[in-house]
Amino acid sequence: MNKKQIISIVVVLALGAGLTFLALKNKAAHGRDHAEPGHAHGSNAAPAAEAVKGPHGGRLLSAGDFAAEVTIFERGVPPEFRVFLYEKGKPIEPGAAKVTIELHRFGGRVDKIGFAKREEYLLGDMEVVEPHSFDVKVVAEYKGKSAKWEYDSYEGRTTMTPEAVKNSGIVIETSGPAKIKTALKVNGRVVPNEDHMTHVIPRYPGVVKQVRKRLGDAVAKDEVIAVVESNESLQSYEVKSSIAGTVIQKHITLGEFVKEGEIIYTVADLGAVWVDLNVHRKDFAKLKVGAAATLFAGEGQPNATGAVSYISPFGAEDTQTMLARVELSNPTGAWRPGLFVTGEIIVEEAEVPVAVKAGALQSFRDWDVVFMHDGAMFEIAILELGRRDSGWVEVLSGLPAGQKYAAENCFIIKADILKSGAGHDH
Repeated sequence: MNKKQIISIVVVLALGAGLTFLALKNKAAHGRDHAEPGHAHGSNAAPAAEAVKGPHGGRLLSAGDFAAEVTIFERGVPPEFRVFLYEKGKPIEPGAAKVTIELHRFGGRVDKIGFAKREEYLLGDMEVVEPHSFDVKVVAEYKGKSAKWEYDSYEGRTTMTPEAVKNSGIVIETSGPAKIKTALKVNGRVVPNEDHMTHVIPRYPGVVKQVRKRLGDAVAKDEVIAVVESNESLQSYEVKSSIAGTVIQKHITLGEFVKEGEIIYTVADLGAVWVDLNVHRKDFAKLKVGAAATLFAGEGQPNATGAVSYISPFGAEDTQTMLARVELSNPTGAWRPGLFVTGEIIVEEAEVPVAVKAGALQSFRDWDVVFMHDGAMFEIAILELGRRDSGWVEVLSGLPAGQKYAAENCFIIKADILKSGAGHDH
């Protein structure tokens, strides 16, 4: 290799290193700008696959000798448009041109953005709110001439035919008012209703001659359940139940001696039971008599509904909980005393102006979203959420009332968007 060839190689390497250094320096100076994907239309517009990038990494839109580089800057600040201006490839004073941008969004909304001079660029006068999904129209006036460009920038959007929507089981609903119920999660136990229970006590002390009922036996009102021989008269007398029900306790054995006032049976009418629920200390103030409750016995047994009929004035010292009682009709006897149950007590019920089905929510990047629907198009709506229950979620912002959205099988739409890459990195 001769001396001239060596010098040529050194020059090429030096130029390459210099360009790399300038690119890195420019990146560090301006943070992370990005031009939205899509395609441009207008003078000297580039096709979608060949979109021209400017020195700041933005989309370079050209009209003759004039060019505007459109970027969205979002490092350390809310996303904002920054536009850099050039003539014949060289930067020009930002105030030399007037620029406006229109963002045509899903559902017909249009954001109109004006610009003012800031340092070496023009700064948009409003935040570029997420999602960055819109059709963009750029107008620039420079030296008495007007240049116009259009391109699309879609994020979180996809299209599906009506047949595909139907076959996927996607259900479309409309956002609107709903009742949101705030509930306390509680645990408890089924116990006999003490207002429908009696303790059977022989009238006179004596020796038990007959035991006619066992634990769990059914008892009719005024039915003889035992016979006792009086210790004083040595005459036998019948012991009867004052109510109809079920023997839930038995303390009697044939031939034993029963004392005065001793309980030999406890009979309860289990057609109505109590469900004693434990309420955590932090929730005491929320609870009121009359609050609606839903009880879950589990293991395939149907749920039951009732109302809080009693709140204990005392707390449980060992668990620091308070007792709330629900009286429950039990005609089939399915709610058996001793069983543990879970439940929900409704402590607030509010009508909200905008809500969506709970099953419609999906995560997209770090947002809670639903997929808005219009014709064959689906696009994410980024939501600020409020109260929720098992069926509904309140929408504080991000979705208007009356907007159609996907309520079921929404993960299919999300998968289609992710597969198509309809988004950009932040």
